[in-house]
Amino acid sequence: MMQQIFRVVLFGICCLFLISGGASAAITPDPMIQADLKNLFTNAPQVQGLPYQDLLSDAANRYGLSLPYVLAVVRGESFFDPKAKSHKGALGLMQVMPSTASDYGVNENDLLDPSINIDVGVHYLSDLYVKLQDPYLALAAYYCGPGGVDKEKFELREDCNEYVQYIYAHLQKILAHSGQEMAGVKGVRKHFVLTRFDNFPDAEKFLKFLSIKLADMNFDIFRHEVIRPDHARYQYRIIADNANRYEKDEICSMVEKVSGFSFCDR
Repeated sequence: MMQQIFRVVLFGICCLFLISGGASAAITPDPMIQADLKNLFTNAPQVQGLPYQDLLSDAANRYGLSLPYVLAVVRGESFFDPKAKSHKGALGLMQVMPSTASDYGVNENDLLDPSINIDVGVHYLSDLYVKLQDPYLALAAYYCGPGGVDKEKFELREDCNEYVQYIYAHLQKILAHSGQEMAGVKGVRKHFVLTRFDNFPDAEKFLKFLSIKLADMNFDIFRHEVIRPDHARYQYRIIADNANRYEKDEICSMVEKVSGFSFCDR
């Protein structure tokens, strides 16, 4: 009898697994984020003081995209580092893959040129936007390819959705601190890694917590590739800006006081 029950339960589990395809279930876009992204194309806010903004503005106008939309992608992909390289081979400010660049007649060796990288990246993002007719799905496809989204069902894979939420966090930073960014590239700003998270939702919650509790400080989020012997994955780092009022030890102490935990890398 017990064996029969076990077989029924096991059969049910197998059926559920097969129905789901053995993969992450497709989900629908966050309606609030989608509305904010659409609003960028109908009522684009003015931004200023961002690195490479003139090049990005020209490309956004050339290919019919919103400037803050494009800026958020660059900020999230490379933190404005024109020499950024990923384990998978993505290059430059917009982390363009050489295979994508070749589709636009651009050689891999030219992708570290900011003007060329921006042109290819924005052109590709624009093509995705035209094809999918939605800024949310276009962002998702920029990260995981068109196969990661379903235009007809208006769904996307969970990892693709997490990428959109990550870029949206950078968009909020751009809109909140426009004109306060240091005009330079990654490494110019004085900052340090406060802590690391293996998933974006936890990192985002902690960032929001710190932004409320320590409102006069500047905390940020940036994903970083972690290379393992058999795979590569993304890790989300909370970084603290210590260019102005406080030194690292002071910031660490204040974070420990409000959170009850010591997060700083010593």
